[in-house]
Amino acid sequence: MSSNTLIPNTPTTIGSWALLIAKAIESYGIDSHRLFEQVGIDLAAIIENPELRLPVRQMTDLWHLAVQQTNDDAFALRLTRFFQPNTYSAVGLVAASSRNVLDGLERCLRYFTLTTDAAQYQLDKTEHQVVMQIIIPSENLPVANEAIEAFSATLISLFRIMSGADFSPLSVTFCHQKESNQQAYQEFFNCPVLFGQSSNTMVFNRQEIEKPQMLANPSLAQTLEQWIIEHLERFSQGLISTKVKAHILENIMLGDVGLESIAHTLHIGQRTLQRKLKLEGKNFNELLDECRHHIATKLLGEQKMPLIEISFMLGFSSQSGFTRAFRRWTGVSPKSYRDSHGHKLL
Repeated sequence: MSSNTLIPNTPTTIGSWALLIAKAIESYGIDSHRLFEQVGIDLAAIIENPELRLPVRQMTDLWHLAVQQTNDDAFALRLTRFFQPNTYSAVGLVAASSRNVLDGLERCLRYFTLTTDAAQYQLDKTEHQVVMQIIIPSENLPVANEAIEAFSATLISLFRIMSGADFSPLSVTFCHQKESNQQAYQEFFNCPVLFGQSSNTMVFNRQEIEKPQMLANPSLAQTLEQWIIEHLERFSQGLISTKVKAHILENIMLGDVGLESIAHTLHIGQRTLQRKLKLEGKNFNELLDECRHHIATKLLGEQKMPLIEISFMLGFSSQSGFTRAFRRWTGVSPKSYRDSHGHKLL
């Protein structure tokens, strides 16, 4: 799985995106709560806290259901009617406060993990053009085609807020096919839009996106940027899997790293702990395994302790059990690993 996701192994999207989808669904006279309930998303909880993270797999089901129920193959464009910069959370606001569209785009892509971590972005600049490419890592699939369309369309909406309603890219391409409503995309982007291409890209005129914009507020942009950095750091620290790993690393030498002990330390029930870990794409045995691996390589690198002591210290009932686990982690035996780092006690 991707190591770039905020919740380990679980690509997610911020709840404010779901609220935007809900508004678009309601505009067709359809009960958005009913659709959200069908895919297992608690819309009321998101309304209360738009910063909640939603698994992309659920969002993909929601996109598909929304297109099906609205019978609109261009549903993603509908979202632009309700888009505001804060849909991207602080990322949209910091972009809107930037000195020009290019500066806003670079900031947007730099911190877009805050909004969704299902995609990666590449920006290539030449003298006359800037090409933005949206890349979906295979481990994060499936991602709805509509999600890619909506991100591209709302990004253009953001730039139109910044620089004027007539702003448009030079061209847009999507990897997926689209049999109908292609004209609607041409009209919205106001440029050639091609489907079934080798990449998801938007091409911009560099001179155009480097023009100063009226809403520029460098001081505000800097403040918001610092908030984003601190928020992402706090988010990581707040993960239950991070807390469990910290407890294991601190107490494994004492042998006090059972699920019951950790649940007691964190003041939650064992079942609640297991459920929270599952939501983050982890389980207790995986975390224990990761910590054992980390400590084993550290102790072997220091070369001060016999292998049998390391085995029992890490909770293995025998040295052979430790050797099997270490081979699984690294592809080599503990002795080979130690020998490659020098020669000490065996």
